[in-house]
Amino acid sequence: MSARSTHQTALIVEPNSSGIGLVDAARRLGLRPHVFDRKPVAELPAQVRAAVHSGWADYTRVEIRDLPTVLRASRELAARTDLVAVVPGYEYAVDTCAHLARDLGLPGLAPEVVGALRDKKRMKEVLAAAGVLVARNRLVGTDADPVAVLADVGTPAVLKPVDGSGSQYVRRVDGAAELADYFAEVRANPIEDYGKLLGPSLLAESYVQGPEYSVEGYVQDTGDGLRVHILAVTEKQLGPEPTFVEVGHAVDAPVSPADRARLADTARRAVRALGITVGCFHLEARLTPAGPYVMEVGARLGGDRIPWLVQAVWGADMWELAVRSFAGLPQPARPAREVPQGAAGVRFFSVEEEAVFEDPDGLLSRLLKVEGCIEAEVTAAAGAVLRPAVDLHSRVGHIALAAPSRAELERRIAQVDRYVREAVRHAVPAAAAVPAYLALPDYAAAGAPVTITACAV
Repeated sequence: MSARSTHQTALIVEPNSSGIGLVDAARRLGLRPHVFDRKPVAELPAQVRAAVHSGWADYTRVEIRDLPTVLRASRELAARTDLVAVVPGYEYAVDTCAHLARDLGLPGLAPEVVGALRDKKRMKEVLAAAGVLVARNRLVGTDADPVAVLADVGTPAVLKPVDGSGSQYVRRVDGAAELADYFAEVRANPIEDYGKLLGPSLLAESYVQGPEYSVEGYVQDTGDGLRVHILAVTEKQLGPEPTFVEVGHAVDAPVSPADRARLADTARRAVRALGITVGCFHLEARLTPAGPYVMEVGARLGGDRIPWLVQAVWGADMWELAVRSFAGLPQPARPAREVPQGAAGVRFFSVEEEAVFEDPDGLLSRLLKVEGCIEAEVTAAAGAVLRPAVDLHSRVGHIALAAPSRAELERRIAQVDRYVREAVRHAVPAAAAVPAYLALPDYAAAGAPVTITACAV
């Protein structure tokens, strides 16, 4: 039998999207990162794969969607190391981590509350009961009567998988015929996302008109109670409807002090109502004359590189804040600046109509020279036929940028948009006969390599 390790271990479960930063954050805090993931090492995000290959992070392949199996693996890890934290690295790992933490006696969300965090219908019920504004909604299956659904929630309506993420199958419908088509599409083309099947249960909601923002923050157990910290308000930039693909984010959002206060107050009430007692949170809301309407709340870091933007503008390290919280470590006295410094944004790449990606290498080279570049990535190969993005997986890369002002940030993003346009060729006829949201891209089919990643800083 091997000797029990004496170092303290932080278990990072399924690090993905913004969660990739948790691995290095654990190391910076003097903890040994150990990654649980259902994917083989070769398919892990590049930063996580590099940590494992470099030998400063450990890795166990385990099926995260099989709770008994991952419980057994976490007990074995705790038996051979001093395991002090279990941290969710992605939305789908939140409920799993709650069960692991309870089983191991570590700080974590109560398993009794995570159902409402992973089921949007239950989430809306909890929020409504607490007086937080949410859209009128009902749970439906793909066999529901479209006319009856729209009679309940109104027209236009928004449909989404009740436990999905990343804008997948999120759709605006303006009539019963469109809703019937949507149901048929979901039935015929179910999406498997990280081992989860999306679509059997759907949430139908009334459409909420207004600009969309997210609120980033974390919770702290002060010993005298729970304190909800607000770190930033993010402007969310969406592509054209009927889909709701996120094409960019900007920190800090240009909202009035009064609107900022309304969003922050809504976030604090929602976090407390949902029982988020540990870690970071990400709340999405649309601002209306009646106040913020909450779209959803994640008991995790905001995705799409938002923590990088928060760090650039506010100086807060959300990855360390999260790991500290789950490890029961004290939080810094001042995790953020008193006033924002400059502006930061992320732009995700797509096209308005079908096009051929001619020069991804040249595009990446130009992106890395854009002033203020934090990180750039291109995720489609030369020759790939690009189609308008419909969800997070069908975007073809991104760049995160910092700038001394919002005006300069917008100038740099406009420069990036021009570079992307110049890297594609619109030789493919526009898919006039096929709605963009029905033409799901498959960039892997274009041949390897499909991912090129580089970090400027």
